[in-house]
Amino acid sequence: MDLQAKLSALPDQPGVYIMKDASGLVIYVGKAASLKKRVSSYFQKGERDVKTRVLVKNIDDLEYIVTDSGIEALLLESALIKKHRPKYNIRLKDDKRYPYIALTLSEEYPRVIFTRKISHNGNRYFGPYTDARAARAMVGLLNTTFKLKTCSRELPLKPGERPCLNFQMKRCSGLCVGRINRDDYMKIVEGVLGFLEGNVGPTVERLTALMQDYARSMQYEKAAELRDIIGHIRAVTVEQKVSAPVGTDQDFVDVTEHRGEGVLVLMEFRAGALLGRKVFIFENAEYSTPAAMVQAFLLEHYRGAEVPTRIVVPSLIEDRAALESHLSAQSGRRVGISTPKTQDDRGILSLIRKNIDVLIADRDAARESGDRARGLDELRAVLGLEEAPSVIECFDISNTQGTNAVASMVRFRDGAPEKSAYRRFRIRGYDAPDDPGMIHEVVARRLQHLVNEGLELPDLLVIDGGPTQLARAREARDALGVEVRIISLAKRFEEIYADTGGEPVRLSPRAPGLRILQGIRDEAHRFAITYHRTLRDKALTRSFLDDVPGIGSQKKKVLLAAVDVPEKIKGMSREELAAIPGLGDKAALAVFRHYHPDAEP
Repeated sequence: MDLQAKLSALPDQPGVYIMKDASGLVIYVGKAASLKKRVSSYFQKGERDVKTRVLVKNIDDLEYIVTDSGIEALLLESALIKKHRPKYNIRLKDDKRYPYIALTLSEEYPRVIFTRKISHNGNRYFGPYTDARAARAMVGLLNTTFKLKTCSRELPLKPGERPCLNFQMKRCSGLCVGRINRDDYMKIVEGVLGFLEGNVGPTVERLTALMQDYARSMQYEKAAELRDIIGHIRAVTVEQKVSAPVGTDQDFVDVTEHRGEGVLVLMEFRAGALLGRKVFIFENAEYSTPAAMVQAFLLEHYRGAEVPTRIVVPSLIEDRAALESHLSAQSGRRVGISTPKTQDDRGILSLIRKNIDVLIADRDAARESGDRARGLDELRAVLGLEEAPSVIECFDISNTQGTNAVASMVRFRDGAPEKSAYRRFRIRGYDAPDDPGMIHEVVARRLQHLVNEGLELPDLLVIDGGPTQLARAREARDALGVEVRIISLAKRFEEIYADTGGEPVRLSPRAPGLRILQGIRDEAHRFAITYHRTLRDKALTRSFLDDVPGIGSQKKKVLLAAVDVPEKIKGMSREELAAIPGLGDKAALAVFRHYHPDAEP
């Protein structure tokens, strides 16, 4: 059956549709309240966005599965996306690299630990966290606050075995020396679990009741320890308070698409206290919408997590009613999904968006840093260097018919500009255009300066030009006896000349190593052009009066305003000059003597 026949046979019922390419690979999975209407809409003529046109172009076959309800279709869609990982579906990135906080309930004496592995062994996991440092800090905070066992030693200790350093520093409750029994320890573990789940109020109440029991039974040392734990918890939760309705359990979600990824942030509030921020990354976000990403996230995230009574999203999602019904049935209480209703709601979503902006900037910086590292390593391999070049300097020449000739030198460190090390040179030895000769001059001056001052030599020196410029630069280096690798980058075909007599190296236009060389070359050119333009503009506005000692800009204006032809000033007498209003006798004498040096004073 061909594709058109399958489209005609689609039922007007809820279900899931599966689109395949010519090789039979599943490329998209979707759900619909009406399979016939939804799938047919992909193939209707008219305005379609780019992502839909790309998808339809690759569809060669389709299948469908009818379901009894929209929520069944929603759940089946999620399961099939996980199974097939279609090219055009959004999906949460594998979060195995993200850290979790684990409460090791599988152990006789549970601990709170930092981990990147999830095992189905009875332990409780909280996360994922994108900030490993923050997760480790939270583990340290919990262990310090609740004084849990942190070592992996078996208890009880063997005869003669000493307790660990944490006990001596009063950072654990002393299980190993019998200061607390397992029953009392497990009561504290319950407090840890409540704290991690966000039930701060009930946790404090339980610990307070236990503290009072210890006090009544005259176990004052244990009561004092619990008092300190309670005080620490209260101090931490006060710092975590964010404007939210007191006592309310609710989650806030927002997402932004950037460079093909969806960056989603979830903020969890329990009893009005912010537990923290969780970050999730979607792949293939360019083929989706923010509302679709939020819906997919809610269905996936709450599959095994505690569901609050209210979830706030930035805009309405397509299957809100079905999803509310599903989450309500899962949690055993009514769950509502709504857009922001109050100023507090809008304030929290605004805070989430600020967090997303920071995360995107961090991801871009990390991506750029990674690209630079790959580029430098590529240059190491291509140029046969022992190590990736950390310090690269590049020279460029700028002149107009040989006049106002200047050179620039820029320095990059680890692939990024080091602007404090930029330098400019006015060419001294050439009055006519001669780029190779000028390159020889500035390379010699630069290297001589570094040698004389005992300064750091670059790992790689780049010349803007071809083999001729490269040869002259190497002549300057060899004359000084300096060991610096020099290459040139020719603009026309972006060829790298590593040897004056050899064939140029050609890298892919997208090669990270070539992009680094292009970036430093373009920066050197920009810097040279800016300097040359400054000097040229100064030359164009220069006046013959600039050579007269003692005549500043104000006196120059007075003189030029007093005559119709500037050259007349050179032939004026001292008396005529002194008669110019605003010039003064001293300035008049300076001008007269400059142009009449042999006249009597």
